[in-house]
Amino acid sequence: MSSDYASVTVPLGFRAAGGRCGIKDSCKPDLALIVSDHPAHIAAVFTTNAVCGAPVTVGKAHVKNGQGRAFVCNSGIANVATGKQGLKDAESMCTAVAKAIGCDPTEVMPFSTGVIGHKLPIDTIANGIGDLAKNLDRGNPADAAAAYSILTTDTVAKPARKSIKIGKATVNLGGIAKGSGMVAPNMATMLGFITTDCDISAPMLRKALTDAVNVDASFNRISVDTDTSTSDTVAVMANGQAGNPPIKEVAANYRKFTQALSELCRDLAYQIIADAEGAEHVMRITVKGAATTKDALKVARAIADSPLVKTAVHGADPNWGRIAMAAGKSGAAVDPEHMTIKLAGHTVFRHGSPTRFDPNAASEDMKRPEVPIDVIVGPGKAHCQVLGCDLSREYIAINADYTT
Repeated sequence: MSSDYASVTVPLGFRAAGGRCGIKDSCKPDLALIVSDHPAHIAAVFTTNAVCGAPVTVGKAHVKNGQGRAFVCNSGIANVATGKQGLKDAESMCTAVAKAIGCDPTEVMPFSTGVIGHKLPIDTIANGIGDLAKNLDRGNPADAAAAYSILTTDTVAKPARKSIKIGKATVNLGGIAKGSGMVAPNMATMLGFITTDCDISAPMLRKALTDAVNVDASFNRISVDTDTSTSDTVAVMANGQAGNPPIKEVAANYRKFTQALSELCRDLAYQIIADAEGAEHVMRITVKGAATTKDALKVARAIADSPLVKTAVHGADPNWGRIAMAAGKSGAAVDPEHMTIKLAGHTVFRHGSPTRFDPNAASEDMKRPEVPIDVIVGPGKAHCQVLGCDLSREYIAINADYTT
């Protein structure tokens, strides 16, 4: 893997740190801190799981006023289903950060990821936060430390960055993410932390993030195993240090920024799917010809989530009937006479009838890292794209032994 982890401190006015405070028995890094040195606007999107973690509850409350200074995240323990103590511990993380950097606790968003039902060693974490605050820095090493400290079953860190021109100013965006299993829309255990030095109002930042996570192949268009986590959150801070013309309404500059944010989210989302637990292939599922976008999404998700499709892709078996089955069971309006399926570049089904194709050649093409699945479901104009992955024996092994 590349040694270039430049990400969350690429935008002006941000520092980061990561390290080990003692949560994980493996002695791997387990605590990260990302700080804006200037007041920032903040926005976030959260899991739809009703059994959400204490950090999600606290984060929702803290993000309401649109002002923020820091993200703090521990890995190894999710702080989910931990009752009133869990809420106190999430607030204590914020208080420790606020004390260390000089801000209000409500300007801090807490995050936790890992095993559900365990309580945080909050004193250990608070001490770790104090140590990290002393080591906040800019640059590749700081970004790498933060990126690695948020991981659980991930095998690689997931950094991304992007720069654009708005007016005469260079606007930078950076992000890190974690996620490998328990990943499914909506807000799929996935966390994403994004920083930008763009000058953008809090309402526009909220709209931009909502738009960015819902575009094709972004965070709300990926699925590893159909399980929507209790902790999923993607959050962004914008501190205005780029000096661009302030973005306060939906206009050309807003669209330019949102496009860049969407591309950054797509980059991070792809890295999550490519690093999915036990996976060897990314499935890029494109559905066209649907009556509505909602129908297109139903079909794409049904294909991405089908264990039979996922195992066929893992085995490089061009069993296209499983794709047709998944589309048909999706609940969307599907017209079999219009249906066409292309698997790994091979047209295997056209206008309701099987086609002649070389199964050996198709099988060879299915062994590539990315396997495209293209489906036309009718004469409509709506379309969408979802990323999924294959299902392997390794996925079962990882999750059978997750806590033992």
